[in-house]
Amino acid sequence: MFEHLVLTCVDRFRGERTVSGIFHLLNGKRSSQTLQDAKGYELDRLFGIYPSLKREQLESHVQSLKDEGLIQINEQSFPSMTQKGVQRLASVPVQEMKYFDGMVWHDVIPTFVKRVHLLLQMMANSKAGIHHYVPIVDDFGTQQWVRTVYHQFQDKLPKMVGSMYEEIQHLLKKHPSIQADLFVYRLTGGGVIGMTMDQLKREFELNVEDVEVMLQHTYYYLFLESKKSKEHYPVLHLCTKGLDATHLITRSARKTYQYIQQGLSMQEIIKKRRLKKSTIQDHIVESALIIPDFSITSFLNEEDVREINKIESQLNTKKLKQIYEALDGKYDYFELRLALAKGQHAIKEGMTQDEA
Repeated sequence: MFEHLVLTCVDRFRGERTVSGIFHLLNGKRSSQTLQDAKGYELDRLFGIYPSLKREQLESHVQSLKDEGLIQINEQSFPSMTQKGVQRLASVPVQEMKYFDGMVWHDVIPTFVKRVHLLLQMMANSKAGIHHYVPIVDDFGTQQWVRTVYHQFQDKLPKMVGSMYEEIQHLLKKHPSIQADLFVYRLTGGGVIGMTMDQLKREFELNVEDVEVMLQHTYYYLFLESKKSKEHYPVLHLCTKGLDATHLITRSARKTYQYIQQGLSMQEIIKKRRLKKSTIQDHIVESALIIPDFSITSFLNEEDVREINKIESQLNTKKLKQIYEALDGKYDYFELRLALAKGQHAIKEGMTQDEA
């Protein structure tokens, strides 16, 4: 499954990004470049879905894909697909990864997972009469949340225990069996100790990356299904309370955005914030990428945006250097990035690049 993730990224990047670009995307690096890649290459759903990924893990898999003839890497270290790789990618059913929605939910999924694991442990131990145990989740906020739930629903606890198990069982029945099994074997409570990642790897004869990706996909699945249906999954839905969609503007970028909304010019913001011009430009691009109705008219007019996106469409590339040269340097790189960011929103809205 991890192989499928990497091949998907290589395929979408079309030989225009290095392995570092894939790493930052899966890791969820909050830089304007990574955000622009996620939006521009339509990889939003994979953003930040593997936060624990190490660079050497990814590089090892990339080398294996190359050795197997699924990808090729040019002299500039840009990977691209081979025909064999394209066929391998097409052979994996779409539903295997269809619940990933990283750009929107990657920030809150870890909290949901910790709540579910600790709540299950507490309920199972309570049912088994085990009152003294080491919490499976070493996080004060999660422990406080579970204590609150316990005190609030103490009289309904036996019913909640049954409901939670039924909810999880009902959802996992509709999920790929190996992903469901990995999730169940990971659970702790009632005297049962959940398996470690290494134990799961050995038990299911998988590499640790596949175990992690499958678990993450199951977490997204449980979260999304239970969040939208309180009636069918009341206890799991409780675990989603207060966990809302991520507004992926970093704190620093948000401050710049607020100044723009107040009508300050770039120079005024640079002076006020005491940051480099390039940093402020990154913040502006980030705002344009994330906020659909963000106005960039103080930097580029609509005709400029149309011209830049038209060239991008004709060249069929996201490489700024090629677009810059095709336009004879008429626009600087900041203006190109800004126009392409707005062009992405136009695509999402079902418009053509010429209409952007």
